[in-house]
Amino acid sequence: MFSINPAYDLNFGDYAIGEFDERMNLYRRLEKEGVGISVMKAFCGGKLLDASESPFHQALSKTQYIQYALDKPGVLTVLPGIRNDQDLQDVLAFFKASKEEKDYSILGTFPKLESYNHCVYCKHCHPCPKGLDIALINKYYDLVRLGDDLAKDHYHHLALKASDYVACRHCDKRCPFHVQQSKRMQEIAAYFHE
Repeated sequence: MFSINPAYDLNFGDYAIGEFDERMNLYRRLEKEGVGISVMKAFCGGKLLDASESPFHQALSKTQYIQYALDKPGVLTVLPGIRNDQDLQDVLAFFKASKEEKDYSILGTFPKLESYNHCVYCKHCHPCPKGLDIALINKYYDLVRLGDDLAKDHYHHLALKASDYVACRHCDKRCPFHVQQSKRMQEIAAYFHE
């Protein structure tokens, strides 16, 4: 399993295998070696589907992102997250989509990303000295903001929440996306009225 989407592929420095050319070389090598890739996070946790959350400041469709991932060498399948019947219908629509609906060439007009400044739940910030699951807290927060009520319930059942953050800044120092989790934990705690 490997994360493939344009946000990951377009210049993230130290994250994963590196910049676009390095990642493409990895995909090609895996294909050459006969190692198939199952893609996860094709929508970057849903952020790429929402213009206000996307690092590109534009949203593309699930169909476009699925096609983007499938076009990479070595990719055998894309495993998008399914929360409900509508998500399932949206993903299944890929099979009936036209060539135009699958076209993601607009990505070529987007600016090159130098830094992401958004949590992608990679867990490079772990382990937290206090024991918080920083990545999961961020994921639930982002999903709740995108309308996922189940994520809200999951967040409220966490043993340690954003309000338990002790501001040691260990996670700030380790994040390859330069996310200031110290500020983010305050934002999340305020959002959930903790």
